[in-house]
Amino acid sequence: MLMTDTMIVRQAELRDLEAVYDICLKTGQAGRDATDLYSDPALIGHIYAGPYVALKGPISFVAEDDLGVFGYAVGVSDTRAFERELEREWWPALRERYPEPVQQETEQSADDQRIRTIHNPSPVPQAVIDEYPAHIHMNLLPRARGRGVGTRLLDAWIAAAKLKGVSAVHAGVSAANEAGLAFWTAREFHPVLTVSNSGSHGTIWCGRSL
Repeated sequence: MLMTDTMIVRQAELRDLEAVYDICLKTGQAGRDATDLYSDPALIGHIYAGPYVALKGPISFVAEDDLGVFGYAVGVSDTRAFERELEREWWPALRERYPEPVQQETEQSADDQRIRTIHNPSPVPQAVIDEYPAHIHMNLLPRARGRGVGTRLLDAWIAAAKLKGVSAVHAGVSAANEAGLAFWTAREFHPVLTVSNSGSHGTIWCGRSL
C-alpha cells in the first residue's frame, strides 16, 4: 500500500471536490468501497459530500499528502438551516438531472435508492437536533488509517465549529459500520438514537457536547 509521512490538514476548497466525491464512494458501503454498487459513481457524493464543499457556509477540512487528498471531515453548525439551504441551492438541479425512479422500492438498484433520497431527503430526527444541532461527516481512504488522521481532522473541525458558536454536534453512523462507531465513541460521541429504517442498514445517531 502506498503511503507517505508528509500530511497536512487544511480547509477544503472547490479544487478538492473530485477527490472528496471519490473518497465518499470508496467508503460508501459502511466504510468499505462502494464502487461496484453504482452505475453512476457520483450519486452517493451528491448526497453526503458535494454540498459541503460546493456551497458556502459548511465547515469542511481535508487531509492531504504527497499522493493527494485522502480524507475529509465536513459538516455544518446548524443542521436544520443546512437542510433548508439544500432545498434552495442543491437538490433542484439534481432533481432535474435525475428523474425520480418509477420502480417499486423492493426493485430498486443502489442508484435508484440514492436518486430517491435526492427527491425525498430524510431530515435528521428532531430528538437528535434538539440536543446536538450541528453535524459532521468524516471519511478516510485506507492509507489514512492508523496514522492519527481522523483525530487531526476532528480536532480541526471542532476548533472551527467552536469559533462559529457550536456547542454540540452529532454524527450519523451506519449500524453496519462497527469500525466507524468505534471511532466516534472513542472520541466522546455517545449513541443517542438508533433508527432501524434509516439508510441501508439503519443509523446510529451519536452526539457530543463541545
